[in-house]
Amino acid sequence: MQANLTFQKIINLKIMNSVLLSLIYFSLISCSSKNDSISVETDLQVEPIELPALRKNNSFTTPYRVLKTTIKDESAFDVKYGNTDLSIGYVLRYYFYTAIDLESEENVLISMDQSSFDMPENTDGINLVRNVISVISGMSFGSVEYREFVNKYFEGCIDLSKINGSCVTPSVYEPVCACNGFTYSNRYEAECDGVVVFKEGPCD
Repeated sequence: MQANLTFQKIINLKIMNSVLLSLIYFSLISCSSKNDSISVETDLQVEPIELPALRKNNSFTTPYRVLKTTIKDESAFDVKYGNTDLSIGYVLRYYFYTAIDLESEENVLISMDQSSFDMPENTDGINLVRNVISVISGMSFGSVEYREFVNKYFEGCIDLSKINGSCVTPSVYEPVCACNGFTYSNRYEAECDGVVVFKEGPCD
C-alpha cells in the first residue's frame, strides 16, 4: 500500500513538472513574439519614407534638393499640377530636382547647397509644392529650371519678365482662374506671378 502511494506521488510530481515546463515554454514564446513585434514597429517608425528626386544636377555635391514634409500620405502628391497632365510630385521631383521626405517633423526645403527654407505648415500638397517652386524659382539654378518649365507648359500664359516676387497685393478676395489652371485670390496676385491670361471666378 505504501509503495503504491509513493509511486502515485512520483507520477503526480512528474505530471506537475511537465505542466510547469509547458507553461514556462509558452510564456517564453509569448514574450519573444511581443519583443519581435515591438522591434518591427520600432523599425517601421525609424525608416524614412522618401520619394527620390527623378533627376540630379551634378554641379553640386548634393545633386538634388530635399523637401521634408509633415504630410504622411504620398498620394497627396498625385494631384494634377494645374493645366498639365503631370502630378505635382512628378513636377517637383523631375523638373525641380527635389526629393520628398514624408512624415518629417516640419515642412522645410533643403537646397543643393544645404541652405534651409521654412515652408508653410498645415497646408495641402498642391499649395506646399507651389510654395516650394516659388522659392526655387528665386535661386540661381532654380530660376533656369523654372524658366524651362514655364516655357514648356505655360508659354503665352505666364510672362517671366512680369513676375514680381516682392509686390504687395490687396487682401480682398475676388478670385480669378489663371490660364495655368490655378486659382488666385485676386487679379493682382495673379499678375505678380506673371500671369497674363485669367478669367473671373475660381477654377473648377
